[in-house]
Amino acid sequence: MLHFCCHFDHHYLVRALVMLDSLRRSTPAFRLHVLCLTPECHDALKRLALPEVTVTPLNKLERAEPRLSTAKKNRSLAEYYFTLTPHWPAFLLKKNPSIRLLTYLDADLEFHHSPVPLLEELADASVGIIEHRFHESFDIAEHVGRFNVGWITFRNDAAGESCLAQWSEQCLEWCRDKVEDGKFADQKYLDSWPRDFPSAVRILSHPGANLAPWNLRSHALTFSEGRAFSDGEPLLFYHFQMMRPRSGRYVGTALDVYRIPPALLQETAERLYRPYARKIGSKERALHRRGLDVKGFRTSRKDAGSVSDDKRPLFRKRLLRQGRIVSL
Repeated sequence: MLHFCCHFDHHYLVRALVMLDSLRRSTPAFRLHVLCLTPECHDALKRLALPEVTVTPLNKLERAEPRLSTAKKNRSLAEYYFTLTPHWPAFLLKKNPSIRLLTYLDADLEFHHSPVPLLEELADASVGIIEHRFHESFDIAEHVGRFNVGWITFRNDAAGESCLAQWSEQCLEWCRDKVEDGKFADQKYLDSWPRDFPSAVRILSHPGANLAPWNLRSHALTFSEGRAFSDGEPLLFYHFQMMRPRSGRYVGTALDVYRIPPALLQETAERLYRPYARKIGSKERALHRRGLDVKGFRTSRKDAGSVSDDKRPLFRKRLLRQGRIVSL
């Protein structure tokens, strides 16, 4: 059985459930271990009683690592969520020695093909990480890191434990949502892992792993018979990072932020983002029918301007045609 873990609050619940559905379609027997960051998230998942999902409330992790409560007081909520990232898999591996391999996932992924090829590529390594693979037109690795946190595999051995312990300590000490002194959130710490653990870390190179807006131009994305391919290899999973709510039932793709050429932007929006957005909308409505009042995307103050900008019908049609927004 494959073991995955992730953490999210009720605002990410819908997207996480869409990810779970994609795992069901693509992956052999698996268990998803969820750290629920809010009581609303925990209550909803307990009520849904999903057979592949194990749920743990945040306070259980906080009791196991009391220093998290101190960290919680000196950083923002988002920064605290980043801080939790290494502590959750470390907690799980310690409590469950029978788990041989554990992969941390971000909740805004969608799987298109079995991720087993990544675990085969890992072979006997203790830690598997994936580079951002930024295109030269948008290479911000110097600031946010060479590697992306969206998929990280840890083996339950001494090397995997040492890597997690180092990362956990670093995030307790500093984990800010900004670039500072060569650090960025929980992510840029990964840059040193190939040096710190040279015999334990494997950089996973499958071109269909963690395809995302920041690396779309680094690969040849093609479609055949309803399937997506990256450099001729099956698209394993796509990372829908930075999608934001717009007016009504529309969501911004953020593809234009990453300087995606118009033709590629339109095709990616049509082939990947529109189907994903429809699944988000469908899941949201299904949860509402079960009495769970959750949204696929929450409007924040940061989104307020864009939400009002595209209320004009002609402007909205243009954004839809360009692939800059999609409908739920």
